[in-house]
Amino acid sequence: MKLVIGLVGRIGSGKTVVANYLNEKYNAESKRFSQILMDILDRLYMPNNRNNLQKLGALLRREFGEDVIVNAFERDLKSINAKTIAIDGIRYRNEVKMLRKFKRNILIFIDAPSKLRYERVRKRGEKGESEITYEEFMKAEECETERYIGKIKTEAEYIIDNSGTLNDLFKSVDKIMKNENILPIHNHNP
Repeated sequence: MKLVIGLVGRIGSGKTVVANYLNEKYNAESKRFSQILMDILDRLYMPNNRNNLQKLGALLRREFGEDVIVNAFERDLKSINAKTIAIDGIRYRNEVKMLRKFKRNILIFIDAPSKLRYERVRKRGEKGESEITYEEFMKAEECETERYIGKIKTEAEYIIDNSGTLNDLFKSVDKIMKNENILPIHNHNP
């Protein structure tokens, strides 16, 4: 039976690192809710930055209903044949509700202090954020897309503290996967 893993956490907490690790070590197919938005922005020849992603997501939900992106994403997930799927970036209650529709599902909250997450965001330079100030970073956390993440934490089956090394993070993930009876496809050396 397919295991669908929802990854939730604030900006820069390590969701994508975990999703990539799950892909590499456990052959999990990784999907992002934001990919639908990125595809639309690409088609419109607009920059794929956090501000545009947040605006587009809010616009689509306002104009077409709260579940417009979730419904499309759910259909995408159902068509995937992988035994394990990692959803990188759950942010809303309706996304958790969609996750729970799959018979076998878990929600993992990835946590890290704000200063550490800020440094990670600047270092990765994704979505035009290499020059972001700490104040801008904290303001981005107050946006609609980030507002419910703390509340969703209470619904998670697992919470990972990602304030240590990559190896610590991977050990935490391995422990969860072992607990869920998911075997690695090969040994992974971080």
